[in-house]
Amino acid sequence: MLQRSAGILIPLFSLRSRADLGRGEIGGLIPMLEWARRMGHRMIQLLPIDETAPGEASPYSAMSVFAIDPAYITLTGLAGVSESSLERARQNLAVASSRVEIRRTKLELLRNAYQRFRRSGDAAGRTAFADFEHRNDYWLADYALFRALKEEFGWSSWERWPTPLRDREPDALDQAQHRLAAEIAMYRYWQFVADAQMRRARAAFTDAGASLIGDLAFSPGLDSAEVWAHRDQFDLTRLVGAPPDAFSATGQRWGLPMPNWDQMRSSGWSLIRSRLRRARELYDIVRIDHVVGLYRTWNFGLDPSEPGRFTPEEEGKQRAQGEEIIRALQDEGGTTGLIAEDLGVIPPWVRDSLRALGVPGYKIMRWEREGQGHPGDRFIAPAHYPELSLATTSTHDTETMAEWWREIGAQERRVLLDSFAIADRADPEKDQLCEPARNAILEVIYAAPSCYVVEPIQDLFGWTARINSPGTVGDANWSWRLPAPIEDLMNDPEIARQTAALAEIVKRSGRS
Repeated sequence: MLQRSAGILIPLFSLRSRADLGRGEIGGLIPMLEWARRMGHRMIQLLPIDETAPGEASPYSAMSVFAIDPAYITLTGLAGVSESSLERARQNLAVASSRVEIRRTKLELLRNAYQRFRRSGDAAGRTAFADFEHRNDYWLADYALFRALKEEFGWSSWERWPTPLRDREPDALDQAQHRLAAEIAMYRYWQFVADAQMRRARAAFTDAGASLIGDLAFSPGLDSAEVWAHRDQFDLTRLVGAPPDAFSATGQRWGLPMPNWDQMRSSGWSLIRSRLRRARELYDIVRIDHVVGLYRTWNFGLDPSEPGRFTPEEEGKQRAQGEEIIRALQDEGGTTGLIAEDLGVIPPWVRDSLRALGVPGYKIMRWEREGQGHPGDRFIAPAHYPELSLATTSTHDTETMAEWWREIGAQERRVLLDSFAIADRADPEKDQLCEPARNAILEVIYAAPSCYVVEPIQDLFGWTARINSPGTVGDANWSWRLPAPIEDLMNDPEIARQTAALAEIVKRSGRS
């Protein structure tokens, strides 16, 4: 039985605390949990926290889908990083520093932490490190070597490495392991620290009766440790994307490597299972990104003029494959909950399949319409959402609710208010979504039968900055942060008033 709960969606990079260096970090989860609990919420949903290459902003294009990005490590209190060096770093990064500058500074301090551990780490710490290495050897060995080779070859793609290393010839790998032993050990240590911090955060959630939701990205990036180490599991002549949908009239080319589904099946879905094995150690619930791609994957050849196609092509094979993969994830996850991101062009039978498997999908308020779902059609009242669902107003890939309200115009606002039976709570002629109107909409969403309601934090406070604009590349994507440190927001009178209002909404909905 899924427990009726309320949660907040916020990327880890969006957190802001007084202690960080200009980008969200793991330590910020603790004050965020405190704030969420004041709002009556007991779930926090993150986007992927996988390590990406320098300059890559999207968390869905990872250099490793197992490794935590070391840029998320909290340095405060870490042996080998003095408070004076942290304060200097904060001062140097205080004015509009880029993600690359923040990352570079943080990794330099992490090098100091590793050197201190190597020289004088205590016995307990060394034992814990050895235990971490043993438990995670199924991904850590390939990742740490890959990470060291990326540095050695100036971050060039593994496809451009010397042939013996590109093709993972045993002698070449042995020589690299010996040559880069110190760097490999350091990257392993960074993952140990990140893992320990995430486990402490999850333990704090458990103690508070709260849950942490992670995000299982559809695929590692093409230039990733997993593709390099498991090349037989991918078809590198094809790239993954999405067919035409509400985000793109021509479809999207994501540039992700095409899974070799036949090979993955013959291996017992070992790579997919190992990803869930890793995720279950860090999270209570896991969101499966682009779940329809597990059933049928839209993919392109390397020729940009070539049209895309689905693999598999036949519906019967598509359903069989998706259900086989999801059952493997359920088996590997054990008690770990699953949520399916079933947005975009989704055949009705995929949602039927997810219901049969007991996996909740999404109900995005703005896309749930009666009739043919055209503008002007009534919105489906959230009171009619199924229990096996996650209800919300927005996602990280859409404009915020406040921006959407402004853009849809008075007639559509009137339809929404009438559909939700809250016409007396808002003025559809006003472009600005005022607090009473926003809370009226939220109250209807929270009252839905859906087992989960997870709201982007922007929609709870009427903020307009979005996380990502699909199909675009720019500094605005994947960079939004809270407008002030969490500690300050919790003490702001206006924020505190809305925090209390949200707690009452959650309480009335039976989700607290």
